Amino acid sequence: MIGRKPKKTALVYFSLNGNTDYVANRIAEEIGNQVELDVIRLEPKKPYVDKGPMKFVKGGAAATFGAKPELKAYDFEPKEYDTIIFGTPVWAGTFAPPLRTFMLAHKLKGKNVALFINSSSGNVDKCLAKFDKYLKNTNLIATLSLVDPLKSMSTEDLEEIRHFAGEILENKE
Repeated sequence: MIGRKPKKTALVYFSLNGNTDYVANRIAEEIGNQVELDVIRLEPKKPYVDKGPMKFVKGGAAATFGAKPELKAYDFEPKEYDTIIFGTPVWAGTFAPPLRTFMLAHKLKGKNVALFINSSSGNVDKCLAKFDKYLKNTNLIATLSLVDPLKSMSTEDLEEIRHFAGEILENKE
Protein backbone atom coordinates (compact mmCIF):
# COMPACT_ATOMS: atom_id res chain seq x y z
CA MET A 1 0.00 0.00 0.00
CA ILE A 2 1.99 2.89 -1.34
CA GLY A 3 1.56 6.11 0.58
CA ARG A 4 0.00 4.47 3.63
CA LYS A 5 1.78 5.51 6.80
CA PRO A 6 2.47 2.48 9.00
CA LYS A 7 0.59 2.52 12.27
CA LYS A 8 2.32 2.64 15.60
CA THR A 9 2.20 0.45 18.69
CA ALA A 10 1.32 1.84 22.12
CA LEU A 11 2.48 0.19 25.33
CA VAL A 12 0.01 1.46 27.95
CA TYR A 13 0.46 0.40 31.55
CA PHE A 14 0.08 1.20 35.22
CA SER A 15 2.63 0.25 37.85
CA LEU A 16 2.42 0.94 41.56
CA ASN A 17 5.48 -0.81 42.97
CA GLY A 18 7.60 -1.35 39.88
CA ASN A 19 6.72 -4.87 38.71
CA THR A 20 4.69 -3.77 35.71
CA ASP A 21 7.17 -0.98 34.97
CA TYR A 22 9.97 -3.55 34.90
CA VAL A 23 8.12 -5.84 32.48
CA ALA A 24 7.05 -2.89 30.29
CA ASN A 25 10.70 -1.91 29.93
CA ARG A 26 11.70 -5.48 28.98
CA ILE A 27 8.95 -5.57 26.33
CA ALA A 28 10.00 -2.18 25.00
CA GLU A 29 13.58 -3.46 24.70
CA GLU A 30 12.36 -6.49 22.73
CA ILE A 31 10.17 -4.66 20.21
CA GLY A 32 11.20 -1.00 20.34
CA ASN A 33 13.75 -1.21 17.54
CA GLN A 34 11.38 -3.16 15.27
CA VAL A 35 8.21 -1.05 15.48
CA GLU A 36 7.36 2.57 16.12
CA LEU A 37 6.57 2.33 19.82
CA ASP A 38 5.10 4.86 22.22
CA VAL A 39 5.27 3.98 25.90
CA ILE A 40 2.52 5.49 28.05
CA ARG A 41 2.74 5.01 31.80
CA LEU A 42 -0.64 5.90 33.27
CA GLU A 43 -0.49 7.96 36.45
CA PRO A 44 -3.52 8.94 38.51
CA LYS A 45 -3.66 12.59 39.55
CA LYS A 46 -4.21 11.40 43.11
CA PRO A 47 -1.57 8.73 43.80
CA TYR A 48 -2.51 5.45 45.42
CA VAL A 49 -1.16 4.44 48.82
CA ASP A 50 1.85 2.27 47.99
CA LYS A 51 2.85 0.86 51.40
CA GLY A 52 1.30 -0.87 54.37
CA PRO A 53 -2.09 -2.52 54.76
CA MET A 54 -4.00 0.49 53.37
CA LYS A 55 -2.33 -0.16 50.02
CA PHE A 56 -4.40 -3.34 49.72
CA VAL A 57 -7.57 -1.95 51.29
CA LYS A 58 -7.76 1.20 49.18
CA GLY A 59 -6.42 -0.33 45.96
CA GLY A 60 -8.64 -3.40 46.29
CA ALA A 61 -11.72 -1.26 46.95
CA ALA A 62 -10.96 0.98 43.96
CA ALA A 63 -10.62 -2.06 41.70
CA THR A 64 -13.65 -3.91 43.10
CA PHE A 65 -15.99 -0.93 42.84
CA GLY A 66 -14.91 0.07 39.32
CA ALA A 67 -13.14 3.32 40.15
CA LYS A 68 -12.16 5.53 37.22
CA PRO A 69 -9.42 7.77 38.58
CA GLU A 70 -8.57 11.01 36.82
CA LEU A 71 -5.21 10.60 35.08
CA LYS A 72 -2.30 12.92 34.55
CA ALA A 73 -2.04 14.10 30.95
CA TYR A 74 -0.66 11.68 28.36
CA ASP A 75 -0.44 11.77 24.57
CA PHE A 76 -2.57 9.18 22.75
CA GLU A 77 -4.57 9.48 19.54
CA PRO A 78 -6.23 6.10 18.80
CA LYS A 79 -6.20 6.44 15.03
CA GLU A 80 -2.37 6.51 15.05
CA TYR A 81 -2.15 2.98 16.48
CA ASP A 82 -3.04 -0.46 15.20
CA THR A 83 -1.67 -2.31 18.24
CA ILE A 84 -2.02 -1.56 21.93
CA ILE A 85 -0.18 -3.49 24.63
CA PHE A 86 -1.76 -3.16 28.07
CA GLY A 87 0.09 -3.93 31.29
CA THR A 88 -1.32 -4.13 34.80
CA PRO A 89 -0.90 -5.63 38.22
CA VAL A 90 -3.80 -7.71 39.53
CA TRP A 91 -5.83 -5.84 42.13
CA ALA A 92 -8.66 -7.76 43.82
CA GLY A 93 -8.91 -10.14 40.86
CA THR A 94 -9.06 -7.43 38.20
CA PHE A 95 -6.86 -4.88 36.46
CA ALA A 96 -5.77 -1.60 38.07
CA PRO A 97 -8.33 1.23 37.80
CA PRO A 98 -6.18 3.61 35.68
CA LEU A 99 -6.53 1.15 32.78
CA ARG A 100 -10.32 1.33 33.11
CA THR A 101 -10.14 5.12 32.81
CA PHE A 102 -7.98 4.79 29.70
CA MET A 103 -10.10 2.13 27.99
CA LEU A 104 -13.34 4.05 28.60
CA ALA A 105 -11.80 7.26 27.23
CA HIS A 106 -10.76 5.81 23.85
CA LYS A 107 -12.40 3.93 21.01
CA LEU A 108 -10.32 0.78 20.53
CA LYS A 109 -12.55 -1.09 18.05
CA GLY A 110 -10.51 -3.04 15.50
CA LYS A 111 -7.21 -2.67 17.34
CA ASN A 112 -4.81 -5.53 17.94
CA VAL A 113 -4.46 -5.88 21.70
CA ALA A 114 -1.89 -7.68 23.84
CA LEU A 115 -2.13 -8.00 27.63
CA PHE A 116 0.57 -8.56 30.23
CA ILE A 117 -0.47 -9.12 33.80
CA ASN A 118 1.61 -9.35 36.96
CA SER A 119 0.35 -10.99 40.11
CA SER A 120 1.56 -12.49 43.34
CA SER A 121 -0.50 -15.65 42.92
CA GLY A 122 -0.23 -16.47 39.24
CA ASN A 123 -4.03 -16.68 39.02
CA VAL A 124 -4.95 -14.16 36.31
CA ASP A 125 -7.96 -15.82 34.67
CA LYS A 126 -10.46 -13.58 36.46
CA CYS A 127 -8.44 -10.49 35.51
CA LEU A 128 -8.32 -11.55 31.85
CA ALA A 129 -12.08 -12.08 31.89
CA LYS A 130 -12.62 -8.56 33.27
CA PHE A 131 -10.76 -7.11 30.27
CA ASP A 132 -13.37 -8.67 27.93
CA LYS A 133 -15.97 -6.07 28.89
CA TYR A 134 -13.69 -3.21 27.89
CA LEU A 135 -12.01 -4.74 24.85
CA LYS A 136 -15.01 -5.93 22.83
CA ASN A 137 -14.44 -5.68 19.09
CA THR A 138 -10.66 -5.82 19.45
CA ASN A 139 -8.34 -8.59 18.33
CA LEU A 140 -6.52 -10.18 21.28
CA ILE A 141 -3.16 -11.27 19.85
CA ALA A 142 -1.12 -12.20 22.93
CA THR A 143 -1.23 -12.57 26.70
CA LEU A 144 1.52 -12.86 29.27
CA SER A 145 1.27 -13.61 32.98
CA LEU A 146 4.19 -13.26 35.38
CA VAL A 147 4.47 -13.76 39.13
CA ASP A 148 6.31 -11.04 41.08
CA PRO A 149 8.82 -10.27 38.30
CA LEU A 150 10.97 -7.92 40.40
CA LYS A 151 11.46 -10.61 43.05
CA SER A 152 11.93 -13.66 40.90
CA MET A 153 12.60 -12.89 37.22
CA SER A 154 13.96 -16.12 35.80
CA THR A 155 15.46 -17.13 32.47
CA GLU A 156 12.11 -18.80 31.74
CA ASP A 157 10.27 -15.52 32.45
CA LEU A 158 12.59 -13.64 30.11
CA GLU A 159 11.91 -16.25 27.44
CA GLU A 160 8.16 -15.80 27.97
CA ILE A 161 8.59 -12.04 27.46
CA ARG A 162 10.51 -12.70 24.22
CA HIS A 163 7.75 -15.05 23.05
CA PHE A 164 5.08 -12.46 23.93
CA ALA A 165 7.04 -9.80 22.00
CA GLY A 166 7.34 -12.20 19.06
CA GLU A 167 3.57 -12.71 18.96
CA ILE A 168 3.08 -8.96 18.84
CA LEU A 169 5.63 -8.56 16.05
CA GLU A 170 4.07 -11.38 14.02
CA ASN A 171 0.80 -9.46 13.97
CA LYS A 172 2.53 -6.29 12.74
CA GLU A 173 3.62 -7.90 9.49
